Amino acid sequence: KFFNHHLDDPWFRRRLSPLETYRQAKKERTRANEEATELRKEILQSLEDMQAGVIPKKDPDCPDYLGPPRCNFVGSCRLGVGNKPTSTLSYRRDYNNYDAEGPSNQHLVLPEEDRNKIEHHAKGHLHSFVKSGACVKIMDVPSQVSDEQLLTSLTMHCKIKPPSAVWSSSVFVPTVSSSRSSSRTPYNREAYAVFPSTAAKEDMFDNLQKANEDASRHHRREDRHKDRRPRFLDLEVDCTDIYGRRELDADGKGGAPPKKKKDDDSKIPSKRCKVFISTSLISSSQPVSVLSAAVSSRERISGDKEDAKTISRALDEARGIEAGNCLSDLMLLLYPGNELASADEEDILDIAIAYLRRVHLFSFYNGCTSATDVGDVLSDSHPSGTIHLRLRNADEILRKTADENGPVAMDEDGGDVETDKGDAVEGSSAGRDMLVTRLNDSIAKALENAKIMEDRGPGCVVDEETDMAARDIETSEQNSREQWMQNHEIMDEDGRARCSFHFCRKLFKDKAFLQKHLLKKHSDQLRAERGKCHDGVMMVAWDNDEKRPVPPILLDCGSKFGLVHSAVTGSGRPIANDPEPDLWKEEEVRIAEEEKRYQERQAAAEAAAKAREEDQLQRK
Repeated sequence: KFFNHHLDDPWFRRRLSPLETYRQAKKERTRANEEATELRKEILQSLEDMQAGVIPKKDPDCPDYLGPPRCNFVGSCRLGVGNKPTSTLSYRRDYNNYDAEGPSNQHLVLPEEDRNKIEHHAKGHLHSFVKSGACVKIMDVPSQVSDEQLLTSLTMHCKIKPPSAVWSSSVFVPTVSSSRSSSRTPYNREAYAVFPSTAAKEDMFDNLQKANEDASRHHRREDRHKDRRPRFLDLEVDCTDIYGRRELDADGKGGAPPKKKKDDDSKIPSKRCKVFISTSLISSSQPVSVLSAAVSSRERISGDKEDAKTISRALDEARGIEAGNCLSDLMLLLYPGNELASADEEDILDIAIAYLRRVHLFSFYNGCTSATDVGDVLSDSHPSGTIHLRLRNADEILRKTADENGPVAMDEDGGDVETDKGDAVEGSSAGRDMLVTRLNDSIAKALENAKIMEDRGPGCVVDEETDMAARDIETSEQNSREQWMQNHEIMDEDGRARCSFHFCRKLFKDKAFLQKHLLKKHSDQLRAERGKCHDGVMMVAWDNDEKRPVPPILLDCGSKFGLVHSAVTGSGRPIANDPEPDLWKEEEVRIAEEEKRYQERQAAAEAAAKAREEDQLQRK
């Protein structure tokens, strides 16, 4: 039932269909090349400003040992400007941007009141369309709505230029932990529309706001400030099923949708939904964090720089980044000739990290993982969404810690050699060694994976198995298209061709004109036929999926615990583990702890009473 319900959802097809995965990877490659081109333009503009006499600004939080940047672009990439957070509060997210599960970070996420915000530092790590303010956030997008449908709806409100692309984040899949507290709608997502310019975006806002006001959908609390832009605008989206199959099974039992007199039987019944457009700048919601002192140490800079350059070179080769836009080419553009050898290693590292994040969606400091879609980065549902600053006074903190806990020996990888002094505490040798070891392991794994991708070459888009399966489905789609065209043409004796659809029956000069008619007027029926080419492969992938994106189920754990969520796992025979035994173990631990605290309080009370008695006896 879950499979059939989400069969035609874009996120579900990208997950299970090799061809959709392949197409998404090709689309991401195009975006990566465009972002690399924008990076080159930013560097050239910054160098032109420098030659025109513009003095690069040095960040006031930049360490003293770093001199003025070569140009403003280099200054905007510097990461060694992080200040130690005064609070460990969670970063306050924008509306409808929720906490996501993932690996534990080795940094503190900053509250909005802290000075370590993107408005002050590291703007060079923002994507070009985010930094320019030409990106729009779309919230509460239902699972069945495609990016193309969002693009079409936005285009209807554009008079200057329509959006150039729409990028979606991963859908929210409910889990056991999120089911207890999250208010998100399951399988909804966020999307981001990229406009050619800020003027085009503002033009869309103006037209959409006017449409909202005409439809009386603007927020009442903002009626007093009609001259101001509302924080959110409503957008109507035509979400008619692009494959034309769901409406044919209206009741889930094969029932046809109810017919209306005015409906044209030749068209799929239309559906509409409402999404919300945020008018706020996305750049202000990009999360920033400060790394630990051990990871921020200057002793790591040289090694991290070489590793970041190696990973970038491998990814550039594997993903076919155009010549002149690769990291090595951009470095030579910034530091021509022999200047690169004498450039500050920390600046080289920071430029490489910015390049990895913007072009390859790769997070160097947060697990060395890369996202498959820029929407996940913008929505902060992936580790690469966070920009990491190094602690500016890291070496000073390490020296103070060494003075308090004894000397700390550093190994050749920058890790701490364990000493025999005391137990591990925060800031101790063992604590720092854990963070450094975790980062070193992530880098080593990323280098290994990058080498594998480089050996495959740019001809391998996803992997050999997926690419081969995608080509087979593509061939099947082409064959089904030709067969569908043949099945819907009727050739007359005089050589003219007629459309075979019972509601059409139009006559054309020859077969070529009929084929154009079929593709233009009846493309919805063709999409349904081509969509069937994915069904068998998707079903096999679904049957073999060990971690299906199904919601947890409720199990009755007795009167003590009531109904409790449990995750469904397994492929051949999905099961849901009984949470009751673990709950009883937790209950026993809780009771034991309460009993221990009670005994401690009793012992303390008895000791106090005994002390009072002894004191009274001494006074007598």
